[in-house]
Amino acid sequence: METFGILRVSEVSTNKVKICSKNSGIFLSAMNVSPQLYKFPPDLQLEYMLYGVGKKFLICFHGFGQDHSVFEGLTPELPDYQIISINLLFHGKSDRNHAPKYLRHSEWKNILKGLLDELGIQRFSVLGYSMGGRYLASTLLSFRECIEHCIFIAPDGIVKRMSYEFATFSLGPQQLFRYFMNNPRPFFFFLNIIERTRLMNPWTIKFSRSQLKDPKQRYMVLRSWITLKKLRVRQNKLVAIINEVKFSTTFIFGKYDLIIAPKRHFKFLNKLQNTKVIILDTGHSNLVNESIPKISQQLNRIER
Repeated sequence: METFGILRVSEVSTNKVKICSKNSGIFLSAMNVSPQLYKFPPDLQLEYMLYGVGKKFLICFHGFGQDHSVFEGLTPELPDYQIISINLLFHGKSDRNHAPKYLRHSEWKNILKGLLDELGIQRFSVLGYSMGGRYLASTLLSFRECIEHCIFIAPDGIVKRMSYEFATFSLGPQQLFRYFMNNPRPFFFFLNIIERTRLMNPWTIKFSRSQLKDPKQRYMVLRSWITLKKLRVRQNKLVAIINEVKFSTTFIFGKYDLIIAPKRHFKFLNKLQNTKVIILDTGHSNLVNESIPKISQQLNRIER
């Protein structure tokens, strides 16, 4: 048993899932120095970048407002891996048009399966940070027989956030949210009032202003939040999956994270078995960089 923070967690398991065969597909080349595009009919596309030349694969999903490059720093730390860093929808050239309002698990399963088939990948590890945690949880739901290791970094969607749930509620608030994103002045006026009354954490207000001051950022917030509303795995289902699989799972949080606060996840985390929980002395924004040594430690110990 190991203890991180106030949590009791179990040693990670190094058992492998036996359902999927070893990778027999193409060997991806690190000579691809520019992002690639995967197109899924009728009009969805995912932009992704390949880093490294290893024979094992790590699929990564970044957080809101970032892009594939946030995981480039993992390359020298994971020489046995090739990293497939995917731009989330509405980030970079990843886009989804003329589709149902919500991205659901069945659609994401078909999209990712198409990409995996195109790249010849049958077994892989997967990592998701913040908003990317929703993609990771959905991937775990549909591809757990093929996953070798799973790393959640301050994942969104496990514990409900009232601001998100209110903004994306289908009747009334969602239309108001859309209006504010297209007409931000009333929203910023509202933030000023909240700031003076001290009803919200000052850092959260500052973060909101920085994320929403640019029209492109507001477009990403609007499209991402609404599209991903249904891409969430309920806690009980996620607990059952993680406790059932043979591979190890790691959760990494920032002690001073005010966006995805670790203490709000303790009840969920204490239900998990064969899971490592790590709490680092950092906040939300720097968590990926601060997590690199821990990610390397977890992935490099597989099969050793």
